[in-house]
Amino acid sequence: MTHKFNQYSELLNCSLSRAVDYLESLPERPIDQKISSESLRELIGGKLPQQSGDPKQVLNELAENIEKGLIASGGPRYFGYAIGGTFPVSLAADWLVSAWDQNVPYYVSSPATSVAEETAAEWMLELLGLPKTAGVGFTSGAQEAIYTALITARNSLLKKAGWDVAKKGLYEAPRIHVVVSDQIHSTIKRALWMIGLGESDIKTIPTDSNLRILPQYLPEILAECDGPTLVCAQAGCIDSGAFDPFEEIAACVQAHPNAWLHVDGAIGLWSAASQSQKHLLKGIEKADSWDTDGHKWFNMPYDSGMVIVRDAALLAEAMGGNSMGAYLTDAIAKPDRNAVNFGIAASRRARGVPVYAAIKALGRQGIEEHLDHCCAMAMKMADRLREVDGITILNDVVSNRFSAQFGKGGDEFRNRLTERVVHQLQQDGFCYPSTSGYKGLKTMLFSVLNCHTSEEDIDATAEKIIETYHIELEKCQQHDVAALCE
Repeated sequence: MTHKFNQYSELLNCSLSRAVDYLESLPERPIDQKISSESLRELIGGKLPQQSGDPKQVLNELAENIEKGLIASGGPRYFGYAIGGTFPVSLAADWLVSAWDQNVPYYVSSPATSVAEETAAEWMLELLGLPKTAGVGFTSGAQEAIYTALITARNSLLKKAGWDVAKKGLYEAPRIHVVVSDQIHSTIKRALWMIGLGESDIKTIPTDSNLRILPQYLPEILAECDGPTLVCAQAGCIDSGAFDPFEEIAACVQAHPNAWLHVDGAIGLWSAASQSQKHLLKGIEKADSWDTDGHKWFNMPYDSGMVIVRDAALLAEAMGGNSMGAYLTDAIAKPDRNAVNFGIAASRRARGVPVYAAIKALGRQGIEEHLDHCCAMAMKMADRLREVDGITILNDVVSNRFSAQFGKGGDEFRNRLTERVVHQLQQDGFCYPSTSGYKGLKTMLFSVLNCHTSEEDIDATAEKIIETYHIELEKCQQHDVAALCE
């Protein structure tokens, strides 16, 4: 069966209509539709089709059935985890990326998108105040970016210790010490496992009440690391939005004979693009590598991440782009950007194009306004909740997120009440914070990342949270809270 190019028009217009209807429904749409997995399997599953069907009918049924089980995380009152919205221009650019269907790791396979990604990378480095000669790769997200950065760190540290990973592998290689915050994110742990570094290699640094590394402990810990050492810090802690003291950390790392500093900036690295926030990242430019997400605070469509390595040559060497096989020798030899040297993917879509479109359309001013607005909205919500007796904001609100607890009394009561309040808010569907943990406490994590969130959304959400808190508190006071929470 041969498909015709004139088939695209009707089907893409069908998708456009359904997509616009969905997007425009987000302000009023319940965030969680509360449909069971069994019901979704009945709607979406079934036996393998044996015959061809009508493509337009398939699209319409797909949209109708899938939308019944979507979480409206692109809406203005979704405040859970670390999920952002999407700038309209980036979504539109991403549709073009799908239509162009280019494979971008090699310049020869897509010259124009290679240049677009090259430009987006240069603009990003300027926005974030990072070395303009650094290597930038566009990844599936911060997890892949961390993995890529830590592969580069591992290989570089071992090379400096006289060990060539590419030739010798890891058996009998020198041990690499790992030093991290006691608030280490799970993505760092996963990346360490992936590159062959176990938990027994990890030393943790204690943090303060805002979850920032206490730098006075670092010299003593690094003194115990008598070989290659990897240090990881955070720009934007998941539970508090706090930033580690990078200047002090970088000074300690630079004093070590063979150490590498990586900064996990999945959420908070973008603060460097704001004049009012960048003081929080003082010294971050002294690190050796960084990661961030586009699909969090920068509001790119999924998936979008970035890895940045100070020495682009080390990144290219670790990625092994020059050893891809004889059939690619000429492609790699071209003097232009070959993205395979900046990431692990040997084939991928042009993820940097939506980034290019956003920076081009918003400019430095528009990006800064978005970042500052999110922080202002988080602070507004924290201030409103703080006024209510029994609601505690656990951290200084310095960025776009905070953690809160509900109720008075012992930890167990507050933990259970907080869990009930958050789950009830999620079930109601009007707004969506999430639960998390804060030094052993069950908390409500409230994160403002969406370009569509307005002051009206914050005001309405505050009223809903306060109302729900009072209702759940009364229930817990009238009944056995342990039984209620089962």
